[in-house]
Amino acid sequence: MKITVFWKKWRMQILCVAGGFLLYGAIAGGGVMSDDVSGGYLERGDYGEGTTTYEFMVEGLAEEPVFCRTDIPARQYTDAEAAEIFGGILDALPDQIRGENESLSRVEHDLVLPDSFEGGIDAEWYSDAPEILDSYGVIREGNCPPEGAGVWLTAELSDGVHQAERTYAVTVYPRILTETERLTEAIGEEIRRESDRTPEASAVKLPETYEGRRLRYYQEDSGYEAIPFLGILAAVLLYARDKNRGAEEQKKRRRQLQLDYADVVYQLMVFIGAGLTVPRAWERIVRSYEERRREGRIPERPAFEEMADAQSQMQCGIPEGQAIIQFGRRCGLQPYLKLSSLLEQNRRTGTKNLAQLLHQEMEDAWEEQKTIARRLGEEAGTKLMLPLMMLLMVVMVIILVPAMMSMQ
Repeated sequence: MKITVFWKKWRMQILCVAGGFLLYGAIAGGGVMSDDVSGGYLERGDYGEGTTTYEFMVEGLAEEPVFCRTDIPARQYTDAEAAEIFGGILDALPDQIRGENESLSRVEHDLVLPDSFEGGIDAEWYSDAPEILDSYGVIREGNCPPEGAGVWLTAELSDGVHQAERTYAVTVYPRILTETERLTEAIGEEIRRESDRTPEASAVKLPETYEGRRLRYYQEDSGYEAIPFLGILAAVLLYARDKNRGAEEQKKRRRQLQLDYADVVYQLMVFIGAGLTVPRAWERIVRSYEERRREGRIPERPAFEEMADAQSQMQCGIPEGQAIIQFGRRCGLQPYLKLSSLLEQNRRTGTKNLAQLLHQEMEDAWEEQKTIARRLGEEAGTKLMLPLMMLLMVVMVIILVPAMMSMQ
């Protein structure tokens, strides 16, 4: 029990402290804070990892420790290592770049030209005939003769310090088309020929048949077909929103009824204690409420609205007891049902101690109202947790992003 009370009282402070430790752990785990300098060395990044930024304090330069920040480049290959690695890559490239082709001596499909390799090595490609085979390995349609064309394709490797290049002989043939691509090209050619035959026409006639097959044309779906489904989705969402809104309004009404109960009982107790009958006290309460509503001094309060409805029923000839019982049922809460039963019993039996019973009911109502107010305060504190956690995340991003960027 004590732990629960302690958590309710101090949970926000505990979450903030825990968030601070988590933030520290994230920064330390990300490598922004490091003990690498304690041994007298700064570790380099591996090949191709880029520059590593270190921040540390230096003692002995001045009377106080001095903050220092330095960038350490990644490891570099020696000349012998670079020559060996580059040679291995260049030797393996013919098989690696041929893709779907059997060899570079007969290239009928696009080549696969990588732009980087493991170990921080970048590659650049150059073609001496880009109109036939470009630097991306793509065969240019319509420019390659049927007997094939020779192209020199050069690969240039670099790790930022060392460089190596090699030129490969490639024989390019017209790209082999799939059946779908062949038919598409054929239809396109038919349409171009028809266009050339009738340049003066306002429209170009599409071929009705091809290779004995009947053709039908249509444009791809524009996406408008999804609009009816979007309408259905919107209707479902609106229904869910209205249902949720109705539930929220009902919840809000019940809570306001709970808060109004003590005021209703208090006013009844005061007027009945002053010698008024229940109907006269009821009428005075309703009249006072309606006057304050007309003057705009108070908002609409459901308990007093239900009392006004009951007063209207009495004026229309409905018996007093029946109107009061219906008032309790319309409110729908146990305290109002109890109050309506208490007033109806007094009307039938003429209970002498009604004011005393109302006084006891009012004390119970005030205690219940204190409990409700305390619960509302706890709910408000819980609702504040989300924006506070979001603020904590923003602070973590503000700190971590620059730190991570400085490590690159």
